[in-house]
Amino acid sequence: MSGGTLAVRGAIAALLALSATARADSQAAPAAPPGASSLFPKVEGWKISDGPSKYTPDTLFEYIDGGAESFLQFDFQDLASATYANDGARPGKSRPSSRASHEGDATAAAKAEITVDIYRHRDAFRAFGMYTQERPAGTTPLPIGIEAYAGPDYLEFVVGPYYVKLVQSGAKQPSFLRGFAEKVAAGLPGTHEAPAVLKCFPERGKRARAEKLMARDFLGHPFLHDAVAVPYQIGGASFRLFVVEGKDSADVRAMVQRYRTVAKSPAVGGDSAGAEGTATVKDPLNGEVMLQWKGRWLWGAVDQPGDECQALVDELGRKISALDKESSAGSSAPGTR
Repeated sequence: MSGGTLAVRGAIAALLALSATARADSQAAPAAPPGASSLFPKVEGWKISDGPSKYTPDTLFEYIDGGAESFLQFDFQDLASATYANDGARPGKSRPSSRASHEGDATAAAKAEITVDIYRHRDAFRAFGMYTQERPAGTTPLPIGIEAYAGPDYLEFVVGPYYVKLVQSGAKQPSFLRGFAEKVAAGLPGTHEAPAVLKCFPERGKRARAEKLMARDFLGHPFLHDAVAVPYQIGGASFRLFVVEGKDSADVRAMVQRYRTVAKSPAVGGDSAGAEGTATVKDPLNGEVMLQWKGRWLWGAVDQPGDECQALVDELGRKISALDKESSAGSSAPGTR
């Protein structure tokens, strides 16, 4: 055997040994989820004094004990958290969870810390859904990401699958939150557009910025998922319009059939669900519920809907059909998911 052949074989053996070592190292110590540090931008005059720290569905309760379950309902994936301190801030202060009460030490006007919590969900619908669950009524929207709102020492917003919370502690004036939020939002991947299905809800009687998105267990039923509900008030009547997006037409028909099974008695509509139809069911948890469905969509009204609801439900259905046509043509994003 020639010396050249031996050299080639030796090189191959060395490469195989290196590959095996790399595989063993990878199996022994899985890499941390990528991009944790890159989520937090550099901010002039500030430095990260604590973190970034990572939390998973199994450890989230350690950070927001008592609140983790709500996030898990919206398919929480992980949380990255870090605290920034400005040049004059004292090191070593305990950093607050953004879910904690918005309190701080105002001993020095120039000293402040900002905690940034970045919750990643399965998709943009679920991140925005968690945001709507926590958004206080009557807040003024800010143009950051999909949407934002703020208080004296906190600011929260959504970009794509990320729900972000910022809390300023120490000095309250001036507030650095808006500038921080804009920098964080600029570095996050994902859409800055709200779910397109929100545009389908009629304007007449709609309560502004009061929509709620639910990933599962809509109206208390495990078979209703990926839902949007919007409260309305017309005259003395208050009710909600809703839209549920199924995986496909078969999924929606199964929802309708299961709804009829749990209902005390079907009122209007046949016993089986076709590709499209209407029904009114007497839900043991929610009373009378008006239903319409077509393709992958189920929509209707709940909370004692009256005659004034019918025109709104019909309008909602027409706009959903138009949204489906736009989505099929590729000129619009899908409805909710």
